Amino acid sequence: MPTKEKRSRASLRILLLVASVLQISGCAHNAVIHQNLVGAGERPNEDDQKILTLINGMYEVVSWDDGSKIHLPPAVSGRWVFLDGQVMSIIHNRTDPQAHQAAIGWGEGTVKESRFLYRYPEHVTIKGSTQRPSIGLKSPWEDMRSFSVKWKGDSIEMTSQSGKQTWVISPNGMLYTDKAWGPQKVFAQRRWKRISG
Repeated sequence: MPTKEKRSRASLRILLLVASVLQISGCAHNAVIHQNLVGAGERPNEDDQKILTLINGMYEVVSWDDGSKIHLPPAVSGRWVFLDGQVMSIIHNRTDPQAHQAAIGWGEGTVKESRFLYRYPEHVTIKGSTQRPSIGLKSPWEDMRSFSVKWKGDSIEMTSQSGKQTWVISPNGMLYTDKAWGPQKVFAQRRWKRISG
């Protein structure tokens, strides 16, 4: 089993590879090129600001349920960050040594009229073994993804327009459930703990 130091070095090499691919492909982040779809400059109303305040923070994967088994770190890992309208996601699935999967996305999000809207205009997917990875640069969806938001005590429950994705965010963390996750449209439920915010 690889040591934590070896995994960290491998992760660093992959991130450097991703950065190189983004630079070569012209997909590296450029705020001037990307059209801002979340209404920069608009001030959210009081209710929307309360929702944004709860969402703001950094979260770390605690578990990943694939519908038949619950996987724990280090087989799965990830971070999700939402801060001041900027969103970033890094997720790793190492449950199959010959078919690792990692996805890195960053973009923007907001809350308008009790709806959470976000997108990843820049997204990198890495699949395969560490010796033979393949890289994809396509975003998982076009435009903004929209969730209705409802308060449940001190938590919010967000539901996508299709009803296939739900997000429960509390002061301690979040639970994301997707009935059609990824290109294979498989069940995935990830539990995250809040580590800052």
